[in-house]
Amino acid sequence: MKKVIFDSSALIPASKYVLNEKSVCEHLTDYVEIHIPAAVHRETLAQPEKFAGGAVLQNLIAQKKITVAAPPPNGATTEILSTYRLGPGEQEAILLYQQNQEKFDGLILDDYVATIVCRRLQIGALLLLDLIVQLEREQIMPHALAVEMIAKIAPRYHRGFIEHSLHMLGEPKAVVEPAPVFVKENLERFLAGKFSAAPWWQRFASAHRDYAAGLISLGWMAQNLHSSVNEIDRVFDEIMLPVSTASDELFELWKPYRASIRWLKSNQEAN
Repeated sequence: MKKVIFDSSALIPASKYVLNEKSVCEHLTDYVEIHIPAAVHRETLAQPEKFAGGAVLQNLIAQKKITVAAPPPNGATTEILSTYRLGPGEQEAILLYQQNQEKFDGLILDDYVATIVCRRLQIGALLLLDLIVQLEREQIMPHALAVEMIAKIAPRYHRGFIEHSLHMLGEPKAVVEPAPVFVKENLERFLAGKFSAAPWWQRFASAHRDYAAGLISLGWMAQNLHSSVNEIDRVFDEIMLPVSTASDELFELWKPYRASIRWLKSNQEAN
């Protein structure tokens, strides 16, 4: 069974979207071993009462279907990562993978800045969508389940990501659930109508501009707002904003076979 590391940005949607009375994360643990660093564990379960997927993750950890691990110390890489605006979860996920590349088959994250950092470190990172496509293409996961999972988590992403994923699986666009209404203009005014605490929504609007521009990561955004990643994710849902960035560069990075060298090699041998 393949072993992959999840960052909070991919773990949260995997745990909160439910398909056939099981979360996407529960389905995935039937096909891959999921490992998370301690910082991701803290980010996702800091306030389980406010996070719909918290109980799911706690149960999977208790059943040892998700393993919590601490990355080995690496002064040089830690110093490099500290210069980027990454949150603790993203930093530890990258460190854990880099120090154990022979053990893991992929690093799964849905964060633009962290993806760029991985590319610069020559680490092949995958979106959650990539992992699903990869498992189906390798005939590890049933085709129908992969299509259903992508359709279920569609609200998480901009439309192009979902349509591209379905195209990779040979499916029509019509499978995708209706896309949410993306609030791109007058975000501050829109937030003012939904949240009464003015200082908070003003700070959120400012942080979101930096996040959408690829200047800060999701984890850094949570730190900047003194909130949890789960809370930021909840707000994204409430105001109907996808967590994925609209940056064109992420489309260039988003290739299903940009996994670890070990995974690439196994695919080549299989073909």
